[in-house]
Amino acid sequence: MNLFAQRLAMAEERLRRLYLEREEYETGSEPEESPALPDADELGRLAAEGDPLARLMTEFALTGQEADLLVTCLLPDLNPVCGAAFRALSGLAGSRPTVAVVLAVHGITVPDAVTRGLFREGSRLSAAGLIAYENPEAAFPDRVPYAPDRVLGFLSGDRDGVHGGGRWLHLLPDGPAAPDPDATARLAARLEAEPHRAHYLRQGIAGEALPTGRAALAAVGRVPLLLDPDALAAAELPPGRLAESIALEGRLLGAGFLVPVSDAPENTEVLRRVVARLDEEPVPLLLYGGQEWTACGWETPLLPAETDLRPVDPPAERLCPAALTAVERLHRSAALRSTTVPPETVRTAARDRAAAELGRLARRVTPQVGWTDLVLSTPVRTRLEMLVARVRHRDAVLDGWRLRRGGGRGRGTAALFAGESGTGKTMAAEAVAGELGLDLYIVSLPSVVSKYIGETEKNLERIFAAAETLDAVVLFDEADSMFAKRGEVRGANDRHANMQSGYLLQRLEAFDGLAVLTTNLRSNIDTAFTRRFDEVVEFDSPGPQVRARLWRTFLGPAAPENAPLDALARAYDLAGGSIRASVETAAFAAAAHDREVTLSDLLDGVETEYRKLGRLFDGSPQIGT
Repeated sequence: MNLFAQRLAMAEERLRRLYLEREEYETGSEPEESPALPDADELGRLAAEGDPLARLMTEFALTGQEADLLVTCLLPDLNPVCGAAFRALSGLAGSRPTVAVVLAVHGITVPDAVTRGLFREGSRLSAAGLIAYENPEAAFPDRVPYAPDRVLGFLSGDRDGVHGGGRWLHLLPDGPAAPDPDATARLAARLEAEPHRAHYLRQGIAGEALPTGRAALAAVGRVPLLLDPDALAAAELPPGRLAESIALEGRLLGAGFLVPVSDAPENTEVLRRVVARLDEEPVPLLLYGGQEWTACGWETPLLPAETDLRPVDPPAERLCPAALTAVERLHRSAALRSTTVPPETVRTAARDRAAAELGRLARRVTPQVGWTDLVLSTPVRTRLEMLVARVRHRDAVLDGWRLRRGGGRGRGTAALFAGESGTGKTMAAEAVAGELGLDLYIVSLPSVVSKYIGETEKNLERIFAAAETLDAVVLFDEADSMFAKRGEVRGANDRHANMQSGYLLQRLEAFDGLAVLTTNLRSNIDTAFTRRFDEVVEFDSPGPQVRARLWRTFLGPAAPENAPLDALARAYDLAGGSIRASVETAAFAAAAHDREVTLSDLLDGVETEYRKLGRLFDGSPQIGT
């Protein structure tokens, strides 16, 4: 007979005698002496062997009297006869006893219980969630205590029926070995030295936290319990009760908690309340995620000890918070099935999530323009080729030649493309991305600037972090909207604008990819900003020779036979974008009449562009029809 069954039988016998005494029946014999509770050493041995009541008493530091009171509260759930006796003794319709009756079963008076803090708020039984009250507003003697179903199940031998199992709380099964045995041993030593301190495990794309945390908890004799933030957010229980039930489960099982730190806004509030409650419990708490703890943005007094589990060589891959969450969910799902996720599957999920994140703030362009499609002056082409060289050879220069930038500079490249509208800045960025085999994302800076303090910086951080995950080229259009020349700071708006431009410049320098900023008015940009770019490329308005090449490039085989394109280029001073628009207008006009493009169509296209630009169109007699 285990300790719980022994104390249960003893409580039943005391209840029987109390009932007979109250009903003025003769018991017929002297009461047998109750079996004594084991001493501390014996209790520890029984707990180690799996005796549930001994485990409960040891974990919650219950006295023998507190344990007997708890067992008595369970009698009506296990024996209907006891429930009938309690109804008669309490005078209530229900089968549960009042505090006064439970105390009377063990010969304790109400004043004595108050003096010793038994059943009172803040007592060990109450504070640990081992008992609750059906009518907490009633007078103390009339309150009806009961033990939660999970406590009853645990004492009855159910150690695997995790409360919330299949929903927000899971027993983490054995799985693949931890990737770094030394890191596991170090973490286990920290848990042994500071068992009640929260720890934060920073993982990489390989999901090192769960196998390492599971192995470390096992090394210190703890059962690993994994929290699911998504299920927590969908739970119907109030956050306070949810946190209490999870904390109780952890202590019943002698567990340690593994908690993914999610960036999903709908998960944050409930998860933080649960974590704050678990941090108060004497159980190991292992939080984990892909960012530095300070970057998680948790506004709590929690200060966990950090352990970086990411490999040093090769360098850890940089993932945006959205991608980190997607990766963590994959690894969490696999860990619950005792499997692993193929690395390529993880990378695909990370890229897809980052692309969705970046797509909210930028327009994706799959490059379809190559070097041969660019019609530019030699100096501009030379600078663009150097820009490509900076990206292609950065590993050789920064690592092989050990050219360290310092000052918090990243491994990326920042370029400024300056020139009038239509001079080919965006097309050149597309060609550069195509030459590097990367996608191009175009961001309109005015669209991400917010009047609310901090929102612009958050938008920019999401863009840069997602671009680093995708290894994409980012084009920020209309840079002069943020990098304009600074004047005297006259108010909060000026300070706000300076903070935004300062943050963008700082993030550009820390960026690990290629960022291109464009401006139509370089003269409006502060020189203190331009000197921070790796390349500044001036896109001048094309001269007659370049314009002629642009006409021929855009027309291609649709060019009218013997068309005076050189004369057209000399007569009309148009940028490349306007020439392309003129050609499109001419082509659509010809298609509408089911004929080839004519010089007249081209002149009509030029006239259309002149009107759009607010310029006077001259038919120029030297351009014949």
